Amino acid sequence: MAFAPLRNNRLIAAAIFTALLLLYLPTLTRVHTFDALSYVTSVERKPWTGLFHPHHLAYGPLGSLMLALSRALGYDGGAALPLQLVNAVAGALGVALFYLTVRAATGRGDVALPAALLPGVTYAYWYYAIEIEVYTLATFFLIVCLALITRPTPWTARRCLALGIAQGGAVLFHQTNVLLCAPVALSALADLRTAWKTGGARAVAGRWTGYALALALIVALPYLYVMLVVSTFRTIDDMLAWLTEYARTGWWGGPLTVNTFASLGAGLSDTLAQPGGGWFYLALGGVVAWAWGRYSRTLTGGQGDAQETRVALAPLIAWLVTYGAFFAWWEPDNIEFWIASLPPACLLFATALARARPWSAPVWTSLAIVGVMAWINYASIAQRGDPATDLQRLIARELAARSTPADLLIVPDGLQELYLPYYERRENFLSLNQALFDSGGSWDDACAAIRSRITTTQRAGAAVIIADEALHPPLRVLNRHAIAQSQVDVCFAPYHKALVDLAFAEPLPAYWRLPSATETALAGGWTFEQDMMGWQAFNVADERLDGGWRFQPGIDPALVSPLMNLDARQVTTIEIRMANGTRARDAQLFYADAAGALTEEHSVRWQLAETAEAVIYTIDLRGAPGWHGMITRLRIDPVGVGDGGEIRIEWVRLHLADR
Repeated sequence: MAFAPLRNNRLIAAAIFTALLLLYLPTLTRVHTFDALSYVTSVERKPWTGLFHPHHLAYGPLGSLMLALSRALGYDGGAALPLQLVNAVAGALGVALFYLTVRAATGRGDVALPAALLPGVTYAYWYYAIEIEVYTLATFFLIVCLALITRPTPWTARRCLALGIAQGGAVLFHQTNVLLCAPVALSALADLRTAWKTGGARAVAGRWTGYALALALIVALPYLYVMLVVSTFRTIDDMLAWLTEYARTGWWGGPLTVNTFASLGAGLSDTLAQPGGGWFYLALGGVVAWAWGRYSRTLTGGQGDAQETRVALAPLIAWLVTYGAFFAWWEPDNIEFWIASLPPACLLFATALARARPWSAPVWTSLAIVGVMAWINYASIAQRGDPATDLQRLIARELAARSTPADLLIVPDGLQELYLPYYERRENFLSLNQALFDSGGSWDDACAAIRSRITTTQRAGAAVIIADEALHPPLRVLNRHAIAQSQVDVCFAPYHKALVDLAFAEPLPAYWRLPSATETALAGGWTFEQDMMGWQAFNVADERLDGGWRFQPGIDPALVSPLMNLDARQVTTIEIRMANGTRARDAQLFYADAAGALTEEHSVRWQLAETAEAVIYTIDLRGAPGWHGMITRLRIDPVGVGDGGEIRIEWVRLHLADR
């Protein structure tokens, strides 16, 4: 009979695990965060040696392992579902373990039930239990640490060793869990203070040294393996650069301002529930006051009395203060970071609730609050996980419908960089964030990279689609990267006149399009004012745009158009407005067929006027040799050989047969 309470507690924990798993599995999200899609695409595309991320080292390899196991069992899908199942199981298992932890700490099953279910149905914990992220797995290890820290029995070497191993697991899934060393240090000091009175300080030092060694080995060995063997780093600077990559981006942290506290309030509120998280804080606070007031038990001793609730509060408070201070500075509105604070906070709530009589009104009220929270969060999570209402998915779908795989898509942030290839098989994209990250935060370098990608795309004859939010970044983006809107305007200025509004319907944001070379040709042609529009020059010098495309021709100069797909029957003539400052008078137009060859047989020669003024040259292509079938490129040789004079090309226009 002595084992009956233990057996019953385990049965309740098993029931909690089953209930939450049945809650999580039907709500597995089909709308993923940036990090989630990063994990999925990495696991699906990279070898396992390329999956080690410095801030959550173990998650990528775990995903690769789960995908391999799933496929060995006959699963033929992607990595998303196996990773979500791991998180759902870890989430439900963590809550079940937390129930046993609270039950052992308070001695009350009625108190442990609402206190344990509370984190499991919070918006943050629930969402990341059904997503592809590291936080649920890291929190499971933190709950193991919490169970070890709050165990009422004296500290032993085995317990300290287990704590070091468990915290090591938490750190491997998220680097910031080194912060747990602060509350652990308080537990070690309390153990030392107790042992000091009995002369056991040496034993205390020994067992906590075991904790430190276990933690160090669990964390250090994998990191050293990745840095020295997988990544082959050979200098301390290289290792530190890899380890602190995120910390040096400048995207997080900063001075405390009024906005910091506003973001903190939003983050803490959304952690509990969306919407209405703040009201639940008030409701739970009211329950605490209630339990300590009218329904508070007298400290008379006996089974189940308040004096038997012996939880060391100092480590729990230190846990909340340490994590809270760091993440309030790091990224206060991000709910994923507040998940690590839920277990100690809920255990503190349980210790307060344990002041009430067994199964009294505060306990039942707590259960009711948990139920209402679950109901509200279920609706929010179901809506967020529905791809039919996911704005980013709708944008990606519309962009795919309005583009070809060769077109360049310039998007405002990294999320579309993942949505486009994962959902729509679009691989040619660039975000402002990525351009700035690759350029080390230099806007001039980022602008140069953006223009280079646009030029490459135009030369290939493809279109360029640009988000209005890339042309006009939000203030938060401008402030984050210390750039001004005027700098962005200057960067995109060469393309403004050619941009065409795609006219997306609400609620989709605005996107603009630079037409493909074929579309530009059929719409009249190319005007060289601020952009070469995909044309490129060979064997020329001093190339610039100033009232036209100016250059000094050398030997056999050539202006080559972007790739096109023109039906020769559609075009009757080509007009070229050009000013010739050389003494040469011979010019030639080449046109490539479907094979792409530029040959003498597929060309037309003409004579230039004896003037340095701009002249419109009309080249009749009807009956021209080789002008038939599909025309894929034009080449203009403005003169045969330059003599130091300058040539200016103002525009090239095509006249169609029906015009």
